[in-house]
Amino acid sequence: MAKILIVEDNVDLAETYRDFLEFAGHVVTLVHNGTEAIEYLIRRRLVPDVIILDMQLPGDSGVVVLGLIRGMPRLVRAKVIIASGHADISQWAIKQWGADLFLQKPISLEVLKRTIDDFSISSASPSATSGLFSGLPTA
Repeated sequence: MAKILIVEDNVDLAETYRDFLEFAGHVVTLVHNGTEAIEYLIRRRLVPDVIILDMQLPGDSGVVVLGLIRGMPRLVRAKVIIASGHADISQWAIKQWGADLFLQKPISLEVLKRTIDDFSISSASPSATSGLFSGLPTA
C-alpha cells in the first residue's frame, strides 16, 4: 500500500486514477491545482510515497510544485511521476526538474498501477530496484 498524492486539474481523469488506485489498495489524495498541492504539502504531516504531478496546472505550475517537493527535506523519499501529454518535456522533467519518472498521457491504468507497485517495492527494499520499469514504455 502506497500513500499517493495526485495533482491533476482534469477532475474526471484524477478521479479515475484515484478510484483505480484505491481499488488496488492504495491511499489516494486528490488536489486539482498547483496552489492546492503546495498548501497540502506544506500543511499536512502525511508524507506521500508517490506524487503524480501534471505540469500544466491552474495556479502554481507543476514546475513550481516540483521545486517545492525537491526542496523539502521531509519529501526527499517521495517518488515524483510527471504525467503530461507533452512528450517533449520528458527529458526536462527528469534531468532538469528532478522527477523520478515521466509518463505520457493518456496513461493506461495498468501501467500506472505497475509503476506505483514498482515504486512501493523499491521503497520497501533497496535491493529490489534492479529491473524496475523494464517493461514500461519510454517517452
